[in-house]
This record gives sequence, structure tokens and C-alpha cells, in this order.
Amino acid sequence: MVLKTVMKVWHRQKGEVQVHRLHWQKVWNLPPPKENVSVDAMAWRPDGKALAIGYSHGSVYIVDIEDKEIIDKYDFACEISEEFYTANNYGIPCITWAVKAGTLESAVEYNLYDDPTIFLPKPPSPTNTYKNQATDDTLKCFKENQDQTQLSMLMIAYGSGNIYMSVFGRYPYGTVHLSHITKDECGEYKILDINLSDDFSVMQVMYLDTNNNIYLSLVNTSILSAYSEELFVVATRHSQIVNMMTHLDKTMISITEAWEHILLEMDTKMAYYASSVPEGGVSADLLELLMLGVPSDELEVFLLNELTAKGLKKFGNSVELSYSTIQKLVLKQLNIVGQSLTYYLAELRGLTRIPDRYKVLGLEEKMVTEAIKASCAFLNKCLELQQVIDVSMRNYKAFFRWLFVVIVRLLDEQASSEIVKITQQELTHIADFLYNFDNVQVENNETAEKPVKFNLERLGQYLQDQELSILPDDEDNPWHKYLRENSCLLKDNDTIFSVMDFRKFSLVQQQNHLKAAVGKIFDVKTKYVGKYFTVLYNLKCHQTIDKITRNNLRISQIFDPNEDRFMMAFTDTENIKEEIYFVSVNVKERLCNATCCKYAFSSRLLQDENDVATEKNLPILDLQFYSSEYLSVLVKHPTVDDSTVFIQVPLKIVLQNSVEFNMKSKSLLVFNEKVIKKNLSPLLDASVYKVLDKMDGFRIAVSGSRKVAVVLSNSHRKVRVFEMEINGEDEEDETLDTTPLSQTSQT
Repeated sequence: MVLKTVMKVWHRQKGEVQVHRLHWQKVWNLPPPKENVSVDAMAWRPDGKALAIGYSHGSVYIVDIEDKEIIDKYDFACEISEEFYTANNYGIPCITWAVKAGTLESAVEYNLYDDPTIFLPKPPSPTNTYKNQATDDTLKCFKENQDQTQLSMLMIAYGSGNIYMSVFGRYPYGTVHLSHITKDECGEYKILDINLSDDFSVMQVMYLDTNNNIYLSLVNTSILSAYSEELFVVATRHSQIVNMMTHLDKTMISITEAWEHILLEMDTKMAYYASSVPEGGVSADLLELLMLGVPSDELEVFLLNELTAKGLKKFGNSVELSYSTIQKLVLKQLNIVGQSLTYYLAELRGLTRIPDRYKVLGLEEKMVTEAIKASCAFLNKCLELQQVIDVSMRNYKAFFRWLFVVIVRLLDEQASSEIVKITQQELTHIADFLYNFDNVQVENNETAEKPVKFNLERLGQYLQDQELSILPDDEDNPWHKYLRENSCLLKDNDTIFSVMDFRKFSLVQQQNHLKAAVGKIFDVKTKYVGKYFTVLYNLKCHQTIDKITRNNLRISQIFDPNEDRFMMAFTDTENIKEEIYFVSVNVKERLCNATCCKYAFSSRLLQDENDVATEKNLPILDLQFYSSEYLSVLVKHPTVDDSTVFIQVPLKIVLQNSVEFNMKSKSLLVFNEKVIKKNLSPLLDASVYKVLDKMDGFRIAVSGSRKVAVVLSNSHRKVRVFEMEINGEDEEDETLDTTPLSQTSQT
């Protein structure tokens, strides 16, 4: 039986990533983010719906497996200080995505107080008016987080020993540096692999120091286990806040697009006339027409031949529609999203006021309060913009009606008395509107194809990243008066505060301030979570005078929940290519004990038992844990150059032949000269290995849960997929497919 949902992921040497279904149906192809970038590491999200890809230039992308949408991205190149910014600590050497055993109570038990739909209006569904309006992507990501019933932790190694930790791959828990945990302040490490116990209480890290020594470090991470419910709650609030911020960003883009549409309409109609008069002439001629009632010759020609009464109506309707769109986006999108954001931030502040549960997560009440103030100031600015839009629409209608009357009179046509009638107040509005009609400051004029020539009242200044030039008249605002008269209310008060500090802010500046305030809450640079981690044991496993490179190391780790033990196996295909080093550490109740074994496979595996004279060790090509019962190993065939042997090594045999060592010894070297290499070939029967004829294997990828094994050829041009036996009685494999790849690829 083949599991149809199984997918295979390949990354090519040029940084390209491909996803195929088991029978080679191509799902998608993701090009590299930039040139000369390769893939360093990849890891599946535990639910199989997303893939984390680490690139050599220090970036990590979280990609939706169905449609290759970038769910999230991290850039760790900027995290590395200039002091350590060298080729040695560049890239992403390791990514691990672990899942905690057991179901979270907070995820499955309904809590009335955790249901925001009772208190908050539902954010409106995205409209199709403008293509950049919020899409379902962020809603999908939020729903996926809500559907999680188990805690998962994404761990990304970067730099000279840094480990970035993210709950669900979304909420940034923090960054720890291995040297701080091991109390080696000057240590620079190359992290090789990371593994977490199933209850998240112990983390096992393999790393390489500057002297080419391979270490195995067991770190006490019981805080992750003890506060798993709190981590889930905060991660959920973080998802809600990020979702609202994304919705807000895309709504602002839609508002800007609608505004630019108005500018384009105005520019299209008025550019011809503006080119025929001196600078400032458009405003001067229109004001003269308003004052004297007589147009200049150029203006008359423009009104009758270019603008026309029919064109003016169409023009006015188009501008009015754009204004109406902006008004709806402010009312139905920004206001609702802003209110929801304030609510979620207030909930988060409530959590910070329970220090015995949430202080260890690095949340600061002061920062959350500042974000709430920024959110309230943004809502206030939205209200201010709403009032400006109302005034603008009123002035626009008066302006277009006046121009229409002028054109009708120039044509000597009759118009109804209602249209012709213009009040003194309307004349004042029109005069204010025309005063700065073509007085616009344009930045980066050299790069723009055509500068905007017209200023449409006060609305445009709110959609630029600069201070307001025309401030709102709020001197008579009763709330501002009350606060001025009772300034004592503002002292050390996190509930009542003034927004006068933001009076000159545009809406874009207010949005940027809000994003910065929210970003500070979850900024991992301000959180030092490493102080809650301690090293249980730091084991020196292997030392050599030869230079060890990451590309030659074959490392695999697994945690056996039934026995509460970590198992680790590694080999170096360049220096120790005929041996596998195996370590098992039992962490049950923190009473750690460990065993080790150094073993090899000989040609006796395939030859007659009596043919000892020609017996030789088989070079190890790759290894990976298939499950907690088997270690998959790929070795070279002893006699046939273009064939390899795939072995399912029973870990029971390996453990039986392991020896215990003292983990507390200060001068410990796990694999010293006293550890004797053992040949496991006589202990294996024919049911646990398979000769891969005509398959010069190079790397393997296996999955015990999906009962699949994949072998990549040495030429990187051929892949063979095997379905492992379902009943578990033996591990004989069945070849499913052999597919040549058009270009060089790596698993």
C-alpha cells in the first residue's frame, strides 16, 4: 500500500526547491530568493502542511506545501554581528521542527472568555475592488494555528552557535546562544543537529567547536514543558495580532491605490491645460473665474473642447466613487481592524499581569501598554481622516457643480435654478479648494516618470510618510479641553492618555508607529530566554586532527518516547568512512545514563561465512533513523561498483553491543581508544538488507511513519523510491519507481 499524500522534496545545487508527490507528480517549483544561493537545511512542519527552507545567505522561508505561498520568512544574516560575520557562521546549518506529545487543554477545551467573536465585529471579507485587498492567506495561517492541538517548536541554528526558537513557526519565543548555556563566553560553535524530547523537557544538541571536536550537549529545557499551555495561549494572541496587522497593511495599500486613482483621473484631465499655462496658472485662472465669472481664453477652450459637460459628469462620478471607496475602507476595515487589534493587545496585557505564569515568556506590560496607546492613536487618526473625507466630498461636489454651471453658461444653454444656485458658504469651500490646487511638493522627481501636479485638498497628506502640513482644527474639542484642565489624569495612567503627541502624524506615520510598537513586544533581541536553560551534560564525543566539514558528516538523532532516551548516530564519509559512532542517553527522571558503540559492516554481510580471507569493511555512504527501532544505513557494495546495499539495522542489536560510560567524567572522550569497533554483519540476517542493483547510491531519506525510503544516486540524476513492508515482520523493500532528474539535484 502506498500513502498517496506522501510528498518528496528536492533541492538543487542552484538553490531551487521542488516538491513531488510519491508517484512523481510535480506539485511546485520554488526558485532561490537570489543568485548564488543554495539550500542549507529543510524541515517539515509536524502536520506536513508547510516546509521550512534555510538558505546559505542566512534566510529561512516557511512555505505552504500546496501552493508554495510564503507563510513567513526570517533573515538571520542581519542578526550576526560584524565581529563574527565570517564564512564560518554564515548560513543555516540546521533546522528542526519538533512536536510535543499530548494534547493541550487550552486548544481543545472551549473557554467563553477566550472567544473574541462574542465581543468583536467580524472583519469584513476581502473585497475585489482593489487586488491588494487582504486575502485569505493570513486568515488561513491564523486558522491553522487555531487548529493546532499539540505544541510545536521550530528551531533554527544560525551564526556561531545561535538557536532561534519559534512556537508553531510563528510566535518568536526567543534566541539562545549555546556558549551562554555552556558558560563558555568565547565559544564559537557550528551547530550540527538539534533534537527535543517528546515532552520538551530536554534538548540534545550536536555541535562542532573551533578545534574540530564533536560535542553532544544535553540541555535542560523543562521551562518549555512546564509552560506549554502558556506558550500556546501567547502564541494564539500573537497570531491574532499579526493577522490584524497584516489585514491593516493590505487595507492601507487599497486606500493608497484608491487615492492614486483620483490623482490619475485629475492628472489625465488637467495635464493638457496645465502645460499651456505658467506654473500656478491653473489655480489662478480658476480663482479668477470664480471671482469675476469670466474665464481666460485658454480656460474657455479647455472647458468647452477638452473637459465638456459630459466629460465633467463622468469625471466627477469617478472621483466620487474613489472617495466613497476610501470612506468605506476606513469605516468598515480600518476601524474594525483597529478595534480588534486594541482588544487583542488588551488581552495580552492582561496576561502580563499574571507574572507567575507569563513573566518567563519575556512579555513586558510597559511595552504592551505602549502598543495599546499606539493602536488607540491610530483609531483616533482614522476618525480624523473620516472627517477630512466628509469635508473633501462636500467640497468636491460643490466644485464640480460650479464648473458644470460655467460650461452650461458658456454654451448659452438653460440650466435649472437648483443647479445654478450656489451659496456663499459653497463659494468659500470652492475658493479654499482651489487655493492650493496645483501646489504639490514632489519628492524624487528625477525618478518619477511624470510628477503629480494637483493637490486634492487635505486628504492626500494623510497618505504620505511625512508630517501633516494642514493640521486639524481641534481647539474646540471638549475632550482635549477637559484633559488640558485636568492634566493630573495623564500622570502614570495607562488607561487615560492624550494623543496630542501624534497631532502632526499622518495616517501612514501613525501606522508605522503602531507596527514598531507591536514589533517591540515580540522582539527576541529584548528577551534573553537562555537564562532559563541549563546544561545537564556536555559530552566530548570525537576529536581528530583532520578538518571536519559539514558536507562530509552524516548525522541523525531520534528520541524514543517509550524508553525516554535519545539516540544519535554519525559518521564522517571522509575521515571515518567505515565506522558508525552511536550514542544512547537515557533521560528518564533526569537520572541520565549513557551507552556508546562504534560499529561497522563488512563484506561478510553478502559473502559466505567461510570466506573470511577476502572480508573487508564497507564504506558508509549515509545513515538516518527510520524509527526508534531501526537505523537505515546505505553502504557501498563490496564488489560491484555501480551498486549499493540498503540496511535496516535493528537498534536492539546496537544497544545490546553498546557499553556504558561515565557522563560525569571531566576528561571524558566518549569514543576513545578503549571503545572497540564491532562488526555487526554476523549479527544481521538477510531480511534486514537489500542490494540495490545498478544504483550507485549517495544519500537516503526515510520515514518510518509513512513507511517510505528514498535513495539518491551518486550522479544526482536518478532517484529510487521504496515502499517498506507494512506488517513489520521484515523490512524487505519494493521498488516503486526510478526517475531520472533533468538537472543535478540533492535530497
